[in-house]
Amino acid sequence: MSDSSPSEDSQIRFKELANGYQPKLPRKLALLLPFKPQIEKLLERKASYDDIRLLLEDVKVTVSKDTVHRFCRQVIGQKAVRQRNAGAKEILPLKISPVQQSPSESIQVSLREQRKLIPGPWSRRKPGPRIADSKNL
Repeated sequence: MSDSSPSEDSQIRFKELANGYQPKLPRKLALLLPFKPQIEKLLERKASYDDIRLLLEDVKVTVSKDTVHRFCRQVIGQKAVRQRNAGAKEILPLKISPVQQSPSESIQVSLREQRKLIPGPWSRRKPGPRIADSKNL
């Protein structure tokens, strides 16, 4: 009787502990856990991670803005917001105006419009390393 009783009690106790198990957070994220509701409110007000870091620093909690970012992603569950690439523009088809101009003027106008839409040697150089042509050295 004494052999079956402790094992059943220990199994029940272990089952309760397993059901209540919460994974441990890294030390820095655990520091921010008491401030979770306030951080959520700041995020709703569009506060930056650096602003949140500065406010936490005022209450003697020193963390980096990357730690605040990780806390927001992992603990609060904030979704990543991707900014639209400003450089990627949709190329629109060339529109021909219904007003008739002389052939040379209409060609020049259409070329100017086309140069605005399609990149070429007249457009700005792309950022990056400039590699010299070996023939010109």
